[in-house]
Amino acid sequence: MLKLLDSFDKLIDQDPIFWCFALLGSFLFALQLLLTFMGGSSHDDMNDGADIGKFKWMSKQALTGFLMMFGWVGLTCRQEFHLSILPASIIAFGGGMLALIMTALIFRAAKKLHSSGSVFHIDDVVGKTATVYQRIPKGGVGKISLSLHDLTYDIDAVSYSGEEIVSFTQVQVLKKIDDKTVFVVPIQ
Repeated sequence: MLKLLDSFDKLIDQDPIFWCFALLGSFLFALQLLLTFMGGSSHDDMNDGADIGKFKWMSKQALTGFLMMFGWVGLTCRQEFHLSILPASIIAFGGGMLALIMTALIFRAAKKLHSSGSVFHIDDVVGKTATVYQRIPKGGVGKISLSLHDLTYDIDAVSYSGEEIVSFTQVQVLKKIDDKTVFVVPIQ
């Protein structure tokens, strides 16, 4: 029994646990980095993870950061500062948790940068003047072109009276029919 404990103590003194975490975390980090550059990673990685309220804190990247930092901080404490295994493990755990939390905060901040890319709402065109871009047939759907927020939009349009409206006629948007189509009337 003493021989087993002595060999276990020597194993711990050689820091294989910290080496294992450091190398595994570094390998996973390099693999994720390589896959990102090769296009093998998706933006959905930011959506993976465990929730605490509305804050996602655990992801593949955060776990990789924890493993890598736990190992390297533990090795640094043992090799450079000659700390025993318990204080080195506590400090290494703190370093790993710091990496995990910082990764989660970075992903949280990056998620706020997401934008649909458009500020267009069909309700904003009601009451605006437009030009018929593609004739509106009797009882059918055509297209109008209008400028809103310094951008030009082509929107499906239906004549409010049901009559045909020819191309290049100035019209006014009366109301929306759905999220893509509006009622228009010619301007006299």
